[in-house]
Amino acid sequence: MSIYTEKNRKTKKLIQTSFMQIIENKSFEAITVGDITKVAQINRGTFYLHYKDKFDLLDQIEQQLFEDLGNHIDELQKYYSSMQKFEKNQEQLAATLFNSIKMHAPMLKIFLSDRGRAGFHLRFRDAFSEKVRVNLEKNESFHANLKVPMEYYLSFITSAFLGLIEQWIQNGLDKTPDEMTALYIEIISIIQKNQSGL
Repeated sequence: MSIYTEKNRKTKKLIQTSFMQIIENKSFEAITVGDITKVAQINRGTFYLHYKDKFDLLDQIEQQLFEDLGNHIDELQKYYSSMQKFEKNQEQLAATLFNSIKMHAPMLKIFLSDRGRAGFHLRFRDAFSEKVRVNLEKNESFHANLKVPMEYYLSFITSAFLGLIEQWIQNGLDKTPDEMTALYIEIISIIQKNQSGL
């Protein structure tokens, strides 16, 4: 990595960190580029070298968040197809996902609150739903056995999982990632047992 590239990376990180400090106490709508550059101790020109405006800044932060969580979802969904693989791998993978959510919880809590930009919940849901859809489309046996329209299935799965995440965050992370994993595994097990008629 060149010195120039590393400097750019550090500057972008500084701008993002400064923005997140501000949004803890001030709504997105009320935040100005001037607020961000003051906290970051940089000039406006430096800000505009990296971002078009505050919307571009928030878009990039959100996209990185969705990408980070999406990578864990990719791994998690590889093992949805069989009960044997589910039992063997789900716990470890779910624990990794919930640990990632815990790491991002301060950001999620802010973005889901009235201080975040309007529509974050919908953007979060859509990104999550798209990630689930892409993974499910790779599973031919799943398609063959699906008895309901895909959009309804995605809506249910996405809303259920995001509801679990949001409830956990609203409860102030009252459970550890391991406890959330156990809860998640139990819910999925109940659903799978019901589907198989057990």
